[in-house]
Amino acid sequence: MVVCLWSLAVFLASVFAGLISGVTLTPKYKPVILALWWILVGIVGYALAYLSYSVNLYNDLVGILGLTVVLCASILFAYRGTTAEKLFVGLMSALIANVATFMFCGTTDTFVGARLGLFASGTPYNVPNILLFIGIKLVVYAIVFALYVKLLRNRVREMLVMAGDGIKTYLVVPAVSVVGFYVINLITNKTGIVPMNTWFLPLYLTICVIFVVEYLQIFNSVRLTAEKMQSEKEKERIGAELNVATQIQADMLPRIFPAFPDRKEFDIYATMTPAKEVGGDFYDFFLIDENHLGLVMADVSGKGVPAALFMVIAKTLIKNRAQMGGGPAEVLQYVNEQLCEGNDAELFVTVWFAILDLSTGKGLAANAGHEHPTIRRAGGDYELVLYRHSPAVATMEGMRFREHEFELRPGDSLFVYTDGVAEATNAHNELFGSERMLRALNENPDADPQTLLQTVRRHIDAFVGGAPQFDDITMLGLLYKGSEEKSNG
Repeated sequence: MVVCLWSLAVFLASVFAGLISGVTLTPKYKPVILALWWILVGIVGYALAYLSYSVNLYNDLVGILGLTVVLCASILFAYRGTTAEKLFVGLMSALIANVATFMFCGTTDTFVGARLGLFASGTPYNVPNILLFIGIKLVVYAIVFALYVKLLRNRVREMLVMAGDGIKTYLVVPAVSVVGFYVINLITNKTGIVPMNTWFLPLYLTICVIFVVEYLQIFNSVRLTAEKMQSEKEKERIGAELNVATQIQADMLPRIFPAFPDRKEFDIYATMTPAKEVGGDFYDFFLIDENHLGLVMADVSGKGVPAALFMVIAKTLIKNRAQMGGGPAEVLQYVNEQLCEGNDAELFVTVWFAILDLSTGKGLAANAGHEHPTIRRAGGDYELVLYRHSPAVATMEGMRFREHEFELRPGDSLFVYTDGVAEATNAHNELFGSERMLRALNENPDADPQTLLQTVRRHIDAFVGGAPQFDDITMLGLLYKGSEEKSNG
């Protein structure tokens, strides 16, 4: 009878471990089939324990290693998930069951039952004592199960999800825990360290604390690894989205050169290099009609995605309004009113906008807080054109903008840019500045616009060296050749 009851304890441990696994993993089968399956597993555990304890009541091979093998095999069959996930849960639940078994067997009698006079006198391993021990175990199992469901189940599930395929790297600890628990228990039996020894309970408590610490380390390691992986995935996702945004922004700017191969009156080239994946600078050029060319160079305050979104809106408004007619000041006044409306981010944009009459070379320009343009007269050098600016667009409603006339003759060139050119900074915190920019422009003043911009960029790169780029660098060059009629005239 003692062997039967002792083996029944293994049956209860099997069912308890099955419940732990069942609320952690996703079952493959219906509850009825699972219930029958775990009853079968319990019977197998009971039979193995009965055979083992019939030979030696103190033989824990089935109680720990045998039960562990049966539980893991059962979980592999009955639940969904990767093999590593199911093995981890199986080893964990088997260890919980075994710890509960050994902490409430003879130890219960010695440190609790005997001192409180609950157990019958004599050996702990008699029928009344074992029955009481089983009753206590059922209560403990119920409490542990309830606490697990309440406090740990979701955390274990999250850990398995976070660990993913990496859970296989954590199988060593639960496997070593089960084997170690068996070896320690075997040593205590062989050396005569039994529950009646006063240091038996402290020994087992210490072992259990070590196991708990191991599992806490696993959970913490998985959490940190998962957070790192999640962070890397998030960076990859953001990077991919920013790459798309970069491409979209680049596609919005004219990039095909020569831009107007059938127009002989001018040659134009422009570039924009954002400091981040996306930028706030933009340039534009477009034919308003057969004889008028619109030129835009602009810089949105701020950096990154907000500035890029503001840039898209500003660029679209300027072009659409310009093609409806009107001078640069009128266009910027309209754009200003549109951008001020609902501008909660309080962004603004500096704009140089000009309309050039291709047949005469005469133009009108409005400068809303932007950099001074440079002009080179045929045969001369590039020089800054200094005049008083209007405030930036979107700084205040009701703004009116100044515009001024200019004229290009055949052979004259125009160079406009954003502050990222003059304010390019080297490792010594020195600015590239307007003087260096002019020297770069005048290194080969007769160069076509594309070569001119490449020369300026080469000078900027040489000056900056390995220092990071803090601002968008945008440039536009235009060589006015004049109309055939004007050239012949």
